[in-house]
Amino acid sequence: MNSASNVPSVAAVDWGTTRLRVWLVDEAGKILAERRGDDGLITAQAAGFSIILEGHLAAIGAPEAMPVIICGMAGSRQGWLEAPYVTVPAPIGAILAGAARVPGQRRDIRIVPGLAQRQADAPDVMRGEETQLAGAGLPAKGRHLVCMPGTHSKWVLVEDGAVAGFGT
Repeated sequence: MNSASNVPSVAAVDWGTTRLRVWLVDEAGKILAERRGDDGLITAQAAGFSIILEGHLAAIGAPEAMPVIICGMAGSRQGWLEAPYVTVPAPIGAILAGAARVPGQRRDIRIVPGLAQRQADAPDVMRGEETQLAGAGLPAKGRHLVCMPGTHSKWVLVEDGAVAGFGT
């Protein structure tokens, strides 16, 4: 086994309203460590986002300089730092490029924006699920309908690498 494959390159975090999930991931996308907890948005508002995040990162051995990418409710208006929604249609790459950097931290922490569909007859938002699209490995060309099951299941239409629309 190549020892480089056991070196984490980023911490990926899904920070929901009631739950927090943290993964250490190597350059190839392999999950090296995982941690889950009940430290969602509600808890973090009271205890402090940075304190909770650093506690989870330390518990799974994340190097001190490791960058962190966060999706979910930590980027909401009530979260750690608001990452404004990206309006669809939008290329999947534009979602990641719109990540907001959390100021005043010793490590590079970025929060991915959610998506907003602003059609008068079908307004909708998603925050967190958009990162699953980035990791879905969809072909760059073509039209794809993606079902994203969950508490607030989404149906997402992706056309030629861009989110064209979605519904809850």
